[in-house]
Amino acid sequence: MLGGGNPVGGSFTGPAEALEIVGDHAYGYSGQVDLNSSEKTLLSFTSGNYYFVGNWQMLYDVTGFSAGEMMGYTLKMNDTIIARAEIAQGTSAIDSIMREVPVIIPSYTKIEILGDTDAGGIVVTGMLTGRIYRTRD
Repeated sequence: MLGGGNPVGGSFTGPAEALEIVGDHAYGYSGQVDLNSSEKTLLSFTSGNYYFVGNWQMLYDVTGFSAGEMMGYTLKMNDTIIARAEIAQGTSAIDSIMREVPVIIPSYTKIEILGDTDAGGIVVTGMLTGRIYRTRD
């Protein structure tokens, strides 16, 4: 599914429901998600006749953590965990406000990016940005 946040008019209308493609560029925004002590989907889509090279940027508020609490992000491709990042209480604010993870997504691959926490009321957001390269069938 394409076109969730950037319809034909081209202006931002809200969080993307999938990967948006504009020419050779691609992006997806999760919008603000309150994890509230549970795992939630931030982005979910299946890639098409292209491969994607870009970055997943994780944004969160470290002030919401109490001692011993953590939150994390999981990147799955075809239901297999490819990457996992966890951020624990005590992480410095400068280091943890935004993390960037390089991502290469193959053609025709189911993608899920999830957020989870053992704390309550952690608000997160994420952006997937990069370029696509068309493949030949």
